Amino acid sequence: MTRATLLLSLALLTAAPALAAPPIYRCGADGRTYSQVPCPEGQLIEASDPRTAAQRAEAKRFADAERKRAAELERERKAAEKAAEKSAAGAVAVGPATPDAPATTSAGKPRAGKDKPAEKDFIAVAPKAAAAAR
Repeated sequence: MTRATLLLSLALLTAAPALAAPPIYRCGADGRTYSQVPCPEGQLIEASDPRTAAQRAEAKRFADAERKRAAELERERKAAEKAAEKSAAGAVAVGPATPDAPATTSAGKPRAGKDKPAEKDFIAVAPKAAAAAR
């Protein structure tokens, strides 16, 4: 055995127990509590990762790519928001200054029927009993 092989074997032997997942127990009457310590009527749960090293590496690469894409999309969104904010700063409002301003024609005269309230406008009326109590 070469020295490198011996060192690699020793490293793997010392790291193996650290990679093993501790036991997990499902506890409580409803089974909604988890513990690493055995509990009364607790059930041992299999918590090992059944994926191969290649599958775990592929999942990590995929997650890293997703994080990079999310950061890129966030940068694009912020740039678009900043550009929209700059273009909106110079925008001029068109239309009546207040929502209550009457609609007018191009000659500046009120449009027919627009200065009167609609026939179905709600008008609140206090009950007579309440008005008499005041």
